[in-house]
This record gives sequence, structure tokens and C-alpha cells, in this order.
Amino acid sequence: MIPGNHDWEDGRRYGADAIIREQEYVDGLNKRNVEFFPKGGCPGPEEVSLGPDVTLVVFDSQWWLHPYDKPGIESDCDYKTQDEVTTQLEEIFNKNAKKLIILACNHTFKSISPHGGYYTITQHIFPFTDLLPSLYIPLPVIGSVYPIVRGIFGTPQDLKHPNYVNMIDHVQEKAKNKGPIIFTAGHDHSLQLIKDSSFNYIVSGSGSKTNRVSKNKKALYGADTTGFVVLEVSKNKNVKVIFYTVNGSVVRNAYSKDILNFTTIEAAKTDSLNRKVENSAIVKFKDSITTSASDKYITSSSLKKFILGTNYRKEWATPVNMKVFHLGEEKGGLTIKRLGGGKQTSSLKLEDSKGKKWVLRTVDKAPAKAIPEVFRPAIAEAILKDLISSSHPYSCLPIPVLAEALNLTVPKPELFFVPDDPALEPYKNIFKNTVCFLEESEPTKYGEKVENTTKTFNDLLTESDHRADQPSILRARLLDMLVADFDRHFDQWKWIKGDTGKGKIYYPIPRDRDQAFFYSDGFLMKVFIMKALPFLKGFRYDIPGVNELNEVAKDFDRIFLTELDANKWKATIKEVQENLSDSVISRAIKKMPPEIYAIDGDVLTKKLISRRNLLEKAGMTYYHFISKRINIIGSNEKEYFKVTSVPEGLNVQVYRRKNNNDTSFRMYNRTFNYRETKEIRLYGLNDDDLFDIDDSASSRIKIRVIGGKGNDTFNIRGHVRNFLYDLKAEGNYIKSQSHSRNFFSKEPFVNYYIILGFKYDRLNFPSFGFAVNNDDGMLVGTGFSKKTFGFRNEPYATNQKAAVLYAPTRGSLQFRYSGEFNHIFHNTDLVIKSELMIPGINNFFGLGNNTKIDKTNPISFYRARYQHMETDLLFQKRFFERLHIMAGPVVYLYWNKLKNNNNKVL
Repeated sequence: MIPGNHDWEDGRRYGADAIIREQEYVDGLNKRNVEFFPKGGCPGPEEVSLGPDVTLVVFDSQWWLHPYDKPGIESDCDYKTQDEVTTQLEEIFNKNAKKLIILACNHTFKSISPHGGYYTITQHIFPFTDLLPSLYIPLPVIGSVYPIVRGIFGTPQDLKHPNYVNMIDHVQEKAKNKGPIIFTAGHDHSLQLIKDSSFNYIVSGSGSKTNRVSKNKKALYGADTTGFVVLEVSKNKNVKVIFYTVNGSVVRNAYSKDILNFTTIEAAKTDSLNRKVENSAIVKFKDSITTSASDKYITSSSLKKFILGTNYRKEWATPVNMKVFHLGEEKGGLTIKRLGGGKQTSSLKLEDSKGKKWVLRTVDKAPAKAIPEVFRPAIAEAILKDLISSSHPYSCLPIPVLAEALNLTVPKPELFFVPDDPALEPYKNIFKNTVCFLEESEPTKYGEKVENTTKTFNDLLTESDHRADQPSILRARLLDMLVADFDRHFDQWKWIKGDTGKGKIYYPIPRDRDQAFFYSDGFLMKVFIMKALPFLKGFRYDIPGVNELNEVAKDFDRIFLTELDANKWKATIKEVQENLSDSVISRAIKKMPPEIYAIDGDVLTKKLISRRNLLEKAGMTYYHFISKRINIIGSNEKEYFKVTSVPEGLNVQVYRRKNNNDTSFRMYNRTFNYRETKEIRLYGLNDDDLFDIDDSASSRIKIRVIGGKGNDTFNIRGHVRNFLYDLKAEGNYIKSQSHSRNFFSKEPFVNYYIILGFKYDRLNFPSFGFAVNNDDGMLVGTGFSKKTFGFRNEPYATNQKAAVLYAPTRGSLQFRYSGEFNHIFHNTDLVIKSELMIPGINNFFGLGNNTKIDKTNPISFYRARYQHMETDLLFQKRFFERLHIMAGPVVYLYWNKLKNNNNKVL
């Protein structure tokens, strides 16, 4: 049994509670052949084997779309975010590359019913027939509003809705070129078979009720009758779909079709990373070969170089001597475990005879994955492909020397050419004739346990005595800034799990240095792309825009760099600068192939030295940026949050609590200065937490306390402006409150954890405008727009736009301003729209055939114009009276001076 939107209470606030009750009921039946997936309100995905050749993959699509409280990063779910869900889907697809995969969820990915946006002429003329088929009340024109709006924009449960589109795009992106996958769903109350591209989509949602279906050339079958669908998979790997309709006790085979046979599965495809090599059949018998990283980025066009940049084209095209990769011999013999799910490159997970894990990844990158997904639509595909030339093909080779000087553990890549070797089957077509790096997947000095970021973060939330080694993380992040590596998302890190005797500590392993030294000198990059993608600052002699450079790591830093104050940052930066001496930097760059070092080794060395010297200014700029608003996260165990004043500022400590209120283990300790920090957010997460603001506490810093699940106690004193969030439940207790605003609510969303998803404030200045109208003629001007984001202000806290326009032919000016300020008081928003015209020009084109005007008499002309204006004002007054009823208070000001030829006001 797989849940859907109705099980989540149709997407209402208490949907998460309802889904858990439903699962508990099903599990309580203790039926051997009945299972509810996924469990705990988690998104999944869950893999269910249906035999040696078929696997079922289920996930909860409503979790993706649900707008209110749902299991997230504070939960015990294996996968807590959308990225984690899709990454795991891709892993399952890769692991089952030779099998038939049936992907099942509630929401259909294709439909020819109402959720798909399909409406006939009947719905435009008789819109109420969708509610009741016999309700033929004609509403021509007006009746078209609903189907048109829903067909274009969709409700949250329609395929056209942006959140729904986002889910489909993410899941289908992972399913591309992954072998036979059949999408099965319900949602629309009909029976459908749709064939689109290489995918088959089955809708079987009419078990209890029906709605209409429309015709579409991609729909092989559609019926608005009750029924169900059966998939038959034969031993010869033939897949047949059978649609059964049910009418009372009569069950009929209404349609059947063989939809695919997966006896022979095509090898997984890639973005043409490999290329032709002369005598490729004999290369596999050689020990080394001289070849280039890629031949796709070289160009002789001066115009292309000017527009898109010279970049690292020469480095990509220069032949380099490298070893030939022999799977059965390298590292004592390697075996293939699975295909990796790299963000940018294709990778192969390997294991040696001693059980050590290795990864083989391509040097060339898949163009569509080189930029984080959210930014890809901002760049045309052709430009995106060429943008790879801005990445240095051998950027990862100097990193181990730099990391070792900073006492950081990192992979040590080795350069190989992968030949056309049958031993690489079934992944030979992906990797043959490519240049790759081979490196340890889990590098450690003493064989400690290595975990990914998801597991590490889950451990930190589950156990209050688990903590990350933030000084090591800071050294790693400063190295990122030094080499201008913008692509530092969560998946770029692994963690060594150590034991301190008083809990576990996690040390970072930064990896995947594909974007170190990223640089483009193209006109398009400087003028347009950097504006759309501000983190592409490039590897320059200075460190410009360090805040934007770190945008991809914005959430990572706000989780793993919250306990270090300014003094610790300064001391760490100085340590990094001292350890990365000129000789260390020179030795690191010489790890490049000699052919490449001869091209740009000297420039890379000088840039690194220059950036190292500027690191304190850039590092402290970023420190102040991420210190403005601080998240202090507890765990799913009991904690004691203590806030006091000390001479240096406002001190926050978090202790582990046991049942006897023992607070011997301190999880967190930092003192904040109001000049650096404007807001602190305390997240209790689960279990019973105590929040204590001492009598001595006095600061300009705002504190938000989000209690979380469990019975929490709030003892708020002192002189600190604070905001309290928790459920209005008997177990939550406010012992005292001083300078507090109480946001307790009966709605579960009050404890929603806004830990991920930090948004940068955006300022666009100057912006330029151009317009034409009948009254003013041509107008040109400038302006600005600014969007800010705050705590629980969706989609933004403020959005302001201002513009000044000038009409050269009329000599007139226009000033326009609009502003939206959300939640200025609880649920009250302020919207401002204003316009000032100097002078206000309204050309007069006549009052009608029955109006006589003496155009030679100015007084007569303006009196007639004024009468027309009175009529216009009467209409506007009535309109705004209606608007007042619909939208609340509206203030409307109308001021117009009418002058005659003697400049006297009429």
C-alpha cells in the first residue's frame, strides 16, 4: 500500500499525523502479504524485489508536494530531503541496470485526465458537469476561466503546478538512460496507458470512482470506468499490460498489449564523454599512452574566444602521457561493485582484494551537470557545454599537497587512460577511451569508519554527544575559498567517525575537486553569466565576492560552522596562511602533468600565493556574513539551552540532559556580539528540552526559540527580545516570559525546522528600462529591485522595485515604486504601489459624436475634459468600493490640475 494526497488529508496541515495513523492501522492487521511503504511518513524510496529480473521501487510523492509539517532533517528517515530522495533513486536505478524497474507512487507523471490539464468544450460551456455529470448549467465565457487557469497553472495536485513539475523533472532526470522503467500511479480516477519517448506510463486510479479522459496521440488506451491493471512479466522477459474494467460483478479484459521485452538491455548512455582513439583495440595492452583530456573545447575562432573565453582550452587539448588502466591488475586487481551517481562526472565504484573501496571517475564532465540544477535554466545549452572549458581538467592533482599541509584527509587521485576493455562490461560504453582519475573512496590513516554527510548529520541529530570537528571543517572551507572551488554541496564531503571517550567526533574528508581553479575570461561570463550565476567568481589574483563564491555551500556552512567565533576564525586563517608557504604551493602545482605545468604552472602558483595573502580579509568578510543569523541545533534527545550575558556579549551554551537533569556534557558554547550577530535561532528538535534565558541576559540580538516535538519548558527572563514557537499542548510550559512574543499554535507547522534552504538577499542595481506609449512616446530610465528573505516569510520578506523613466520627446518624468512587506504584524502584509508623473500627460481623443466642443475656446475645451474626468472618477470610485469589499482597505488618491492658457487652475 502506497500513500497519496488523500491519505495526507488532501495536503492539509495534519496530513503527516494522518499518514502515520494509517500506517499503524495497516501494520496492526499483521497480514503477511500486506505492507505499507514508505513508513513513518518518510518519502522513501523503498526497493522491493519481485524476483531475479524485476524490482519494484516505491516512494511517497505526496511527501514531496506536501506544504506543511512532514518528516524532514530532524526525523529518523533514511532520506530527508528532495536531493537525497532523487540521489537514492538514481542509486537504485544504477544497481538494477539489468532488471525491469517498476516505479510506483500515487502521482502520475503523465495523464490525459483533469490532473493532466485536459478539458473539453463541455467543461468550458457547462463547467459544473465536473462536479455532477448531469448538471448542465450553461456558463459560456465565464465557464472557461476555471479550465483555462487550471489547465495552464494547475492546482497543487495538477501536473502543471510548479512543485509537481519540479518533482517530475527531478525523478525523470535520474531515470534517463537507465534501462526499462515503467511508471505506475493512481491519482487520476481512470485507466490509462501512455507511451512517451522510451517510457511507459500506467494510470490505474479508478478502483472506487471515475473521472473523464481525453484523447491524445501518445495515449494508447484510456477509459473512464472502474477497473484495475495487471502487469504480466514472463520468463522470457516479455512485459504485457492488461486493463480490466469492472461493472458490478462483471470483470472484463478491456485492453491488453505487449509493451516491451528486456531480454537485451541497452548499455547505459552518457553525454559522449569518450572519443575515438586510433588503434583502440591494442591500447589495452600498453602500459602508457599520450593523449589529451578532451578534444571538444579547442577552437581557432577568435570571436568564440572573445565571447566565451580562452579559459583552459589549451590545457584540455594538450596531449599528456598517462598510465593505461588495467582493471584486473591495478591495486592488486579490482572488481566492479556498481555505477556511481556523480553530480558532474561518470564514476565506477570498485573494490580491491583487501576490501578497500575505490572510485574511477571521468575527467571530462557531463555538460548538463556542471552547474547546480537550480541555476541551469539560466544558461543556454550550447553555452553550458562550452562552459566546461572554464574548469581545469587536472585541478584535483595539487589538492592533496595543500590539504596535507593543513592536516586534512583527502583522496589522492591518479591519472589513467581507460581503454576499450571487455572487463568493464556492462559499463564499457560509458568509460571506454576516456581519461579518468582513480582514487580511494574512503581515505583514512588508521582505517576508521567513514560515513556520508546524510548519515553523519543524522548521527548528530540522534545523539547529543556526537559532534563535528568544526576547526577542521573551517580549514577545509578556507582551502575551498583559496582555490575558488564553488561546488561544495553536501555530497562533496565524507566523514571519519572517531571516538573521544565522551561521544563521537566527525572529521571532514573534502572530495571531488572538479571545480577548483575555475576561470573564464569571456565577455559573456563577465557581463551576463556571472550576474545570473554569481558564485562563478573565478580563480583570480584577488578574491572578489567571497559571499557569492560560497553560495552553493550556504546551508552546509550554517550547519557545520556555527560554534567558531571571530577570534577562532582569525587564528585559523593565520594558521592556514603560515602552513601554505610559497614552497608548499609551488610543490602542489608541480603535481600537474609536466606538459600542463609548462602551460600555466607559473600563473596558477602566483594566483595561489596572491589569494593566500588576501585570505584573512576574504575569510573574515564571509565570517561576518554567515554570523548575522545563527542556527543552534539540538538533537532528538533532551537538551538544556542556557543564555547568559558575559562581558564579551551574549553567551549561549547547550548541554545534554538526562532524566535526572544531569548537564555534565556540553554540546555547544559560543559568545555572540551584537555588532556581528542580529539573530539567534535555538532549535530543540525532539524530546523534552529546557530553554533558559538568565536574568543577567541583555542584548540587542533577537532570539527565536523553536521548541520542537516533546514537552518543552521555557524560562525566559532578562532583557532580550525573543520569539517563542511551539504547540499549544499541555506538556509545553512557559514558566516565565520577559520581552517575549508568543507564537504558540495548535498547528504542527509552528515547529517547522527552517535549517536548510537559506536564501541570499538580492539587489539588482542599476537596472535599465525602455517603454513606449501613446501619451509620452518613448521612455528610457533606470531603477533597482531588492528582495530580502526572513524567518518564515514565504516566498520572501520584502520585494521592492523602483524606477525613474524620462520621455525625451515630452520632457516628462515618471517615478514608480512598488513594495511588498510580508508578515509585518503576524499574518498582516503591506503592499504599496505608487506612481508620480511630472507632468501627468493624458492625451484627449474626444468624448463622442454627440459632444460639441469649441476647440478655439480653451475654457470650453477644459470644461468638457473635466466633465469626462468626473465620469472617469465615478467609475473608479465604484470600482474601488467593490475592491474594498473583496480585498480589504484601499486608499485611492486622485489629483489632477487643469489649467487654461493663462496658467490659471480650473
